[in-house]
Amino acid sequence: MATAPITGSTPGLIRTWLIDHEKLIIVVIAAILLWWGYGKYAQIRLDHDNAALQQQKLIVAAQVQQNAALAAQAQKDAAQAAADKAALQALSDKVAAQNQQLVAANTALATALTKQQHTDAGLPIPDLVNRWAQLAPGTNFASAVTPGGNVEVTPSNALATVQTLEQVPVLKQELVNETTEKTNDDQIIVAQNKSILDLGTQVGTLNSSLTGAFKLDTDHQAQCVEQIKVVKDEARKSKRHWFVIGWVTGFLSRQAIGKF
Repeated sequence: MATAPITGSTPGLIRTWLIDHEKLIIVVIAAILLWWGYGKYAQIRLDHDNAALQQQKLIVAAQVQQNAALAAQAQKDAAQAAADKAALQALSDKVAAQNQQLVAANTALATALTKQQHTDAGLPIPDLVNRWAQLAPGTNFASAVTPGGNVEVTPSNALATVQTLEQVPVLKQELVNETTEKTNDDQIIVAQNKSILDLGTQVGTLNSSLTGAFKLDTDHQAQCVEQIKVVKDEARKSKRHWFVIGWVTGFLSRQAIGKF
């Protein structure tokens, strides 16, 4: 008995191609997975570095604003210190002029006192009594003068009393002048203290400005570092894309050459 030949189904073109290129397909799938995984890693790293860069930019911007505020404050402090210096100089000149006037006034008072005491020494008794009355208001010397034109005190005692009393109004005026001079000196001391305080504030602001400038320089350097990281990440990402395009193009070219 003749038996009919057993015929199997012939594999299709796609199945044949898959069977012939099984290892290649596995390699391609593995490459795709590696490409996808590396792409995710590169994107995560890019996002991280970009976030760090943006944060550093915010730090730099804040430091720039702080430095600008410190510079403005330094200008204000410098202007205030200059104004205090000018005010102190004007006050010093004014007080020096007033003190010179007070010294001249005290000298004139001392000269007038000496002259008046000399005049008192040559006054007749009635005039001496009148001068006595001027220097001691409220006293009554009418009954003290004798019919002979004398006073019931010795002339030497009267002269000594009058000459002593002559010092009272002079001393009073000198005290007023000295008090005024002290007040002026106190004003200078207050102005000097304020000027010193303002200068100290100015120095503190300048130190803060210098510190801010150094910090800004450091922040700029940190920003440059983060910027370089982002650029490198973007370059790696771009290289990865071109590598994949080149690989796919080469694979397709090889397949086309092998087929045709």
